[in-house]
Parts: sequence; structure tokens; C-alpha cells
Amino acid sequence: MKRKFLVCLAVLPGLFAQNEPCPKGAFLDVSKYPGAGPQYPKPRLEAKCEDDSLVVRGNGIPHYEFIQVTPNPLKEQDYEFRVPLKPKLAPQPAPIPLLGSAGFAINGLVFYGPNEGPVPVAEQFGDPIFNSIMDACMGHTALEYHYHAMVQSCLSAAKEGEPSPILGFAFDGFPIRGPWGCLDKDCKKVVKFKSSWERVREPHTDSWDAYEYVKKEGPEHLDQCNGRTGPDGSYSYHITETWPYVIGCYSGEPVRQRRSPELSQRPGGPGGPPAGGPPAFGPPRPTAEQVTAASEKLKIDPNVLAKALRVTPGSVKPVNLAASARALRVSEKELIDALGMRSPPPRPRQNQAAPGQPECFFRCGQSDKKAIGCTLTPDHKVVCSRPCDGNKCG
Repeated sequence: MKRKFLVCLAVLPGLFAQNEPCPKGAFLDVSKYPGAGPQYPKPRLEAKCEDDSLVVRGNGIPHYEFIQVTPNPLKEQDYEFRVPLKPKLAPQPAPIPLLGSAGFAINGLVFYGPNEGPVPVAEQFGDPIFNSIMDACMGHTALEYHYHAMVQSCLSAAKEGEPSPILGFAFDGFPIRGPWGCLDKDCKKVVKFKSSWERVREPHTDSWDAYEYVKKEGPEHLDQCNGRTGPDGSYSYHITETWPYVIGCYSGEPVRQRRSPELSQRPGGPGGPPAGGPPAFGPPRPTAEQVTAASEKLKIDPNVLAKALRVTPGSVKPVNLAASARALRVSEKELIDALGMRSPPPRPRQNQAAPGQPECFFRCGQSDKKAIGCTLTPDHKVVCSRPCDGNKCG
């Protein structure tokens, strides 16, 4: 089922951009599209190359009709992203931010990791795709409009079964392609790639604890960062229908990014911590010494504590002390005190009604004929939620 705001994309940007010295041709000319709606600013996007960097500037407004599925309004941003033109694989993968942007799409919009924020409380840090709080292009608004997954048809006219074009870039500079790719240099065999992460429980809350990476044989299976090295020797991430949807970690070294003035007011001190590099939100990764000291204070086996804190060797999961405390059945304050860390600053509000307005979102099934608002999962299954407007489901 297609939403009416999925406008026809007449060109195939990014299909051959990998062999170009500057991949600016991968980006959409957003001026040719209708934009979010007459009440919003027109989308703005510029991509060019300066020295050894790809530079992208935009205002964070979708090139397609904006359908509000959270109580948060769509606001114009002032983005400037810089990523290396020749990214290199790092010796070890690095976690993406627990909250905040991890890269950008070819329409200039940012994408986050595969978890939501601390609200709604019943679905803290859960999988927002599973919890049905996304629009048909897998985006929604919080402090900014952002994706948690990507739908190729929202960004490209490439056909199913053909090698996928570039749909975005992670902050380490590596491109993000659609789900299809070549297995040989002549591209005689094309496959649809699959995530190698497996669901171990329902991800209503704490989605990073609901999925585990399991290395699998077969060229169609991606690595733990949701990427692979192609037959031409180049590395790319690929979007997938299942978690982590876009990327699960950084395979290269992420670059710190400039922020919009409004986004720079997020927790972390004057100007806020830049996106990319260290997590945009969240505590620092506990050291081995901190884990040892905390295990003694809490009387918890150090191996159990390290796993709950997501700091076991080889782990790429971002640190989330609230989720760790729930797993250990202690309070977050007890855990922070035992680790000898400072209490985190107030978390940003996401998916909450404005002050004085009632909460108006909750999950509901397809059988609810009164449901209004509509989203699609990446495999095009229809799920409905109930927002505070008159848009009818369907």
C-alpha cells in the first residue's frame, strides 16, 4: 500500500555515484519536488566537495508531504555535514549514538539509530518501527524530522531487483545503499541483503537488548554494522527490512558535525556535543576499573555487569544506563553512583504532547476502524496509530 505523498522520482541519483570523484550527483534536487506542504518552508539542499570532504547543507524539510505522526511539529533546521570522500575502515567498529543523528540521506534529512528515546515511558528506548510510530518513509519528528529506517522508494526510482543506488551517508563517510547489490564484478548475480541481527524478545523497550548479532554464512548476510565489502573492494552499508534497518555501528571513524542552533541546546554544555563522534546523547563508556568497582559495590558478578552495561569485548551497542539498570534490577542512581559517574543531564523530550495538552498516541491494530494516521513498516505492512488530527487511516 502506497501513501499518496510518496511522489514519483523521475531520476536515479546515486546509482553510479560511487565511481565519481565527488558523489554530489547522488543527491536529490529537492527544488523539483512539492515539499512538506504549503504551510512549511521549501526544502533546501546543497552538496559539493571541498578538498577531501563531501559537504552537505540543508534545512531538514522533507521533499514529500509531511504527515504528522507524533505531537512534535516539523521545524526548519540549518544543517552542515562534512564526511571524508575516501573513508577508511577502522580497526574496530564503533557504537553509533544512542540518541541523535548517525548520518544523512540524499534528501538532506538525518537518520538516527534503531531505538527511540526515553518516552513514551511504556516504550522507553524501544524499536520505533516495531512500536509503529513512523510515517510511510520511516521518519517522524522529535527535535528534528529524522529517519529510523529508510524506504528506497521514498528516495529513488530504482527498481526492485536492480543494484541499489546510494541513499545516504553515515558520519564515517561510507555510503548507505538500498537493499540490492552485486555479488560479482560483472553484476551477473544480484541479491537482496539481509541483516544478521536476530530478535531475542519483543523490542517494546530497550531494543538494543532485544536483538543480538549472529554471524551468518552466505553473501547475502551483512556484518554487524549492516554493511559489506563489495566485489570492487569498496565498503557500503545497506538498508534492510529488519533491525537495525540502516546501520548497527560505524565501520569507519565518525566525523564530528556542526549542529543547528536549536539542536545545539541539547544536553551536554554550551553548544551541545556535536553529532557523530562521541554519542550525541548518553554517558561515556564505563572503564574496566569502573565496572570492577561497581561490581563490588552492587555485589553483582563483573561479567554480568559488563554485559548489562554493553561493554563486553567486541560489543558495538551504545551505552544506556537506564536500560542497564532495568536489566540489573537496580535503580539508575544506584548504578551511576556505583560506577562513580555523574548523573546525566535531563533527557530531551521526544514524542510527548505539548505542556497542558493530553497525550494522544498509543498503539492500535489494523482492526480498529476508528484509527487515524497511518504508517508502513519497511516490508510494506500497514500499521495504524491514533494522532491528534483528522487524517484518516489509509
